[in-house]
Amino acid sequence: MRNIGVQVKLSVTFIILVAVSLMVTTFFIYQQAVIQQKENLRARILALAKVSSSMIDGDKFVQIKPVLESQATPAYQEIKMVLGRIRDTEPLIDSVYTMVKSNKDNILIFVVDSGDRQRIIAYAGERYDISLLPEAKLAFRQPTVEKEFSVDKWGTWLSGYSPIYTSSGQVVGIVGVDVSASSIKQLEVALARRFFVVLILGILISLLVAWMVAKGITSPLRVLMSAVKEIEKGNFKYKVNIKSKDELRDLAVAFNNMTDSLSVAQVKLQEYYLNTIKSLARALEAKDAFVKGHSERVTFYAVNIAKRMGLSESDVKLLEDLSILHDIGKIGIPEEVLNKVEVLSEEEWRLIKMHPKIGEDILGHVESLAPGLSIIRDHHERVDGRGYPRGLSKEEITRLASIVTVADSYDAMTSDRPYRKALTKNEAIAALKENKNSQFDSDVVDAFLSYLQE
Repeated sequence: MRNIGVQVKLSVTFIILVAVSLMVTTFFIYQQAVIQQKENLRARILALAKVSSSMIDGDKFVQIKPVLESQATPAYQEIKMVLGRIRDTEPLIDSVYTMVKSNKDNILIFVVDSGDRQRIIAYAGERYDISLLPEAKLAFRQPTVEKEFSVDKWGTWLSGYSPIYTSSGQVVGIVGVDVSASSIKQLEVALARRFFVVLILGILISLLVAWMVAKGITSPLRVLMSAVKEIEKGNFKYKVNIKSKDELRDLAVAFNNMTDSLSVAQVKLQEYYLNTIKSLARALEAKDAFVKGHSERVTFYAVNIAKRMGLSESDVKLLEDLSILHDIGKIGIPEEVLNKVEVLSEEEWRLIKMHPKIGEDILGHVESLAPGLSIIRDHHERVDGRGYPRGLSKEEITRLASIVTVADSYDAMTSDRPYRKALTKNEAIAALKENKNSQFDSDVVDAFLSYLQE
């Protein structure tokens, strides 16, 4: 009886400890997941603000005076249409608007507003107090995003901002992108529900384990606590390995299932972010008839080159995902530089050369794309070391990046551009052959020419 009494006491103690431990650790893991989700969301809002500002013609924007009468002008209507299109393209966005400085440091003036999902709009000339919004103050110098929610008469928001530039590079205002707190809360509620189910499952399993096994719990708990620390670090792929053939092993399986769910949720979030970036890239191309469809064609060529060269299915899939985004960094380059017909100045050429690095920064935190980021960063490198941005030689350039270089160059040569007419197919092929082993990898060129002949 005494032995039974001790076992019951140990079991009850274990149940209490495990229940409290599960609640505390699950809370910490949930907090880490929420923080990670919020950081990804802030990065996404910042990217949306950058794209939005790049789609606004600063020269037309500066013509609009921040007064109510301006709402009847063609320039106001045109920019409002652009802002509405941006809002309607991305479901996460509640409203997109533009503001300029006033004669007071902490007061900005609305110019053009897309209106929110409830069709509430800020009129031209309406003033807005930014005393409690330090990020909005910085937005005239650089793109920025708020760290916490802000509250105004229209609601509660998480907002991003980016400067609006004229063709001369002058900042004439800012564009703001608002994401409603209700949208973000929905994501957090869904995440909380999953954690609650996992918590209840963990407690139920702990009851069974405690009643069946009251001794030998120290070692498994240490394993679980080590796993919790790994999860707190963001390592959702970490697995618990408990060799005992009892309920403690079930607890480990449940814990592993929880980490699998977190890992899947993280992957889905990254996929959603990636799809958003792809949509924005297509929207950016759609503005320019000369490059419309360029990324899809480059992807088509690159995939066929890779298959011709016998690359693995995983490499082909990685190539397909990243080729379509090879020029995403041009989001950060002023539109007047990208579309300039005349010879670029040294400073303008320096800006153009930044787009591979900008693209790498935009996609850098998408874990699944990490093995292929060289495609974004190095697709303008040359085998003779005269490329950019890093001046790599042939041995330092990945095969995937070399494939995209050839595909990108061929499509550029066979497409009309503002500064020249397209080459014929034969002329482009001749250029590829001429620049083998100087600009292009000869093996890639040979594979591409073999594909073209078919």
